Amino acid sequence: MQTLLQQNLQKVLQTIVKASETTNKQVTLVAVSKTKPVELIKEAYEGGQKHFGENYVNELIEKAPLLPNDISWHFIGHLQTNKVSTIMKIQNLEFIQSVDSLKLAQKIEKHCEKLGRNINIFVQIKLSEEESKTGAEIDEAKLIIQEIITKFKFIKLIGLMTIGPIGNKEIFQQLVDLAKKFENEFNLQPLNLSMGMSGDYLDAIKYGADYVRVGSAIFGERNVKQ
Repeated sequence: MQTLLQQNLQKVLQTIVKASETTNKQVTLVAVSKTKPVELIKEAYEGGQKHFGENYVNELIEKAPLLPNDISWHFIGHLQTNKVSTIMKIQNLEFIQSVDSLKLAQKIEKHCEKLGRNINIFVQIKLSEEESKTGAEIDEAKLIIQEIITKFKFIKLIGLMTIGPIGNKEIFQQLVDLAKKFENEFNLQPLNLSMGMSGDYLDAIKYGADYVRVGSAIFGERNVKQ
């Protein structure tokens, strides 16, 4: 018998499948487990979920060793350069979605080379005027992409990510347009788009999201981080 959390997970997955019928895209659900205990993450995992996202380095470091190795971890929070060496110790950290500066990208590349490992990254772009939202300005994002494709060997650019105010569909369209611009300018394969959260992931999918980051619709309202 499914738990309530697993029922929530299935509802989200079903709505994703239905919404993606119009775009013909395979949309990946990233279950955002920030502030949630290991026991709840296990419930979601046992319900078939394999991709999980964390916002805080300390939480990821604590949780990952207690959970199955075939989980694909995504780091989706603001990452400070002095935390890169810590977070890269997580072997099944497969995605960093929040690369927002050239300095951070260079630090990740350096540690990947040192460890002899690869990682997938999204360049996070700030398209919202909200001060609480982080991300690279468009010109900085362009520099990051250029550096990665011309000089880096260990980190792989797979897409763009943004966080916007719930209900602001214009930001989704802006990210779509930026991806096309960068693809043409740098002769890239189609970039994946990570956009949309619990309150607007269905709209994000309609605009072409490849990854959606959903927390409260699966786990319930999150605990406030002190």
